Amino acid sequence: MNLAPELLKRLNLERAVELEMTMSNRLMPRRPDRIALATKANEVRALLRPKYAKGQFGDLADILFVEKNRRGRRPISEMTLRDRVLFRALVDLIAETLPPQLVTRVPHEEFKTSLLAADQARYISKTDVTSYYEYVDHDRLADELEAQTGEAPAIAALKELLWRIMGRRVGLPQVHRSSDILGDTYIDPVRRRMRRAGYHVTTYSDDFRIASPSLAHARQALETCAREVRSLGLTLNEAKTFTYTAPNYVLSLNAFSDAEKQLFEEGDGHDEDLRLLFLDGYSDESDDGAPDDVPKTLAASAAKPVLEEDALFSSPPDEVTVDKPEQTRAAQKAWKIWVEEKEGNSKHSITEAAITETLLGRALPILGRSGITEPVDFLSQLLRFEPALTPQISTYIIELASTGPGARTKLRRILDLLFEEQSFSVWQKIWLAEAAGSIRPAKTDYQHYAWLQECVADPNPALAATAAAALGRLHRGDVSKLTASLDQVGPAWRSLVLWGIAQSDPQAAQSVAEDQIERLLLKTLES
Repeated sequence: MNLAPELLKRLNLERAVELEMTMSNRLMPRRPDRIALATKANEVRALLRPKYAKGQFGDLADILFVEKNRRGRRPISEMTLRDRVLFRALVDLIAETLPPQLVTRVPHEEFKTSLLAADQARYISKTDVTSYYEYVDHDRLADELEAQTGEAPAIAALKELLWRIMGRRVGLPQVHRSSDILGDTYIDPVRRRMRRAGYHVTTYSDDFRIASPSLAHARQALETCAREVRSLGLTLNEAKTFTYTAPNYVLSLNAFSDAEKQLFEEGDGHDEDLRLLFLDGYSDESDDGAPDDVPKTLAASAAKPVLEEDALFSSPPDEVTVDKPEQTRAAQKAWKIWVEEKEGNSKHSITEAAITETLLGRALPILGRSGITEPVDFLSQLLRFEPALTPQISTYIIELASTGPGARTKLRRILDLLFEEQSFSVWQKIWLAEAAGSIRPAKTDYQHYAWLQECVADPNPALAATAAAALGRLHRGDVSKLTASLDQVGPAWRSLVLWGIAQSDPQAAQSVAEDQIERLLLKTLES
C-alpha cells in the first residue's frame, strides 16, 4: 500500500522522528544507534518520506517477553525506526479530531477516586480486560476511529501498518503512547453504552471502576460490562474483578501507603530517610497497576502507573548524577531491609513484598553510584528473586563500574559466574549484556567476553544485537561474526549491530551499510 501524497503532506514526520529518537522506555536498554541519529531528524525524515510513498513500511515486529512484578510476563514489540515513526505520525494525525478524553488521560489517582462522590456510591466495583492490548481487533478499531474522526485515508494506512507489524489482524504494540490512544478509543464504546444504560462508570485504559447503590446493582453492572466487553472480542479478568463497600474501597487505596508508613516508623530512627528515595515523582512502567492497586513507587502522594507510555529520558545518557549523603544512607537502609527479608524465615504479605521491591528498585542505582559493593555478591539472588528489577540491577552494575578499578574487577569476576548460570530469561540476558558492555574493557580475557561472542549467534535477535553492540563498546568483537549477524537479526535490530561493528571497524561498517539511513548513522559516528 503506497501512501498518497496528500496524506504524506499532512503527517508531521519531523516531530515523529524527533520523538522516536529521543524517547525510550525503562523496559529495554537505550538504543545507541538511535541516540546517534537524534541530531539528524531532518535528514532522517527526508529519507523516510519516499519509502512511505512507495509502500516500503511494515516489517514484522520482534516480540520480547518482559518480566512483570510477580505477575508473569508481558509481550512488547520492537519495531523498526521507520515503522515507529509512521505509527506515531499516523496516530497523531488521527488524534487531532478524537474527543479530548481519548487523547489525554486524567491522573490515575483522580480516576481511582472520582466515583466516590457519585450519588448513592455505596459499592465500588473494579475490573479490567485480560491481555487487553493483545486482542484489539484491527477492523473494529478502524470502524471506531472512522466514526469518531472521518480520517479514512490515515486509518486505512494505520490498519495496513498494524497488520504488517503484528503479523495478524489483532493486537497493538505495547509500551507506546500511540497504542494508548488507540486502546482507549477501542474500549470507549463499552463506557459509553454503560453510561447510557444508567451506570456510574469510569475507565483508564482497560481498567474499569463502577459505582453502585446496592450489591445487586453492582453484580448487574459487572455482568453488563462483561457482555459489552465480549462484543469487542475481549473478556474480563475474573481474578482481578472485585466489589468493595465504599469505605473498604478507600481502605484498599490506602493499604500500600499505610504499610509504607508503618515501615518508615519502625527501626533505628533512620527510616524517615527512606522517603528521600521517592521525592522526584518517578514512576515505573506498568500496564495495569500492581495487585489491589499497589503503586509501584513511594512518594508523599501515591504514585500513578504509566500505562503503555513512553518514558522520556529528560537528561542526557552521559549526565552524571550526584546523590546526597542522606540518599545514600536511605539506599543502604533499603538494601538492609531486602537482605533481612530474604535471609529471614518469616513470610511477608504481597504489599510488604511490593514495598521492599520498590525501595530496592530506587536504591540500587544510588548504591552503585555510591560505590557500595555489598549487592555484587547477591547479583544472582537479585536476578532470580526480583526479575522485574533487572533494569535497575543492570544500572547498578554500570554505575558501580564507574567508581574505580577495584569495583570493575569485582564486577567482571561476578559476571563470569553469572553467565555460567542457565536460569535467566532472554530479557534478563539482554540487560546483562548491556551492563557487561558498559564496563571499561580489561586486558584480561574474562569468560563473559566469550559469552557475549556466543550471544551474537543467538537465535533471539534482540540478544544477538545487544551483544554485538556490547562487543563494539569493548572493542572485542569479531567483525566477521558481527557482519554475518547483520541479516540474521532482522530489520528491527540491524542498525544496532551496525553500530557495534562501527565501534570496532568503521571501514567494515561502511562496506556493509545497506541504505542511506545506515550510511547517515555511520557518518554521524565519525563526527
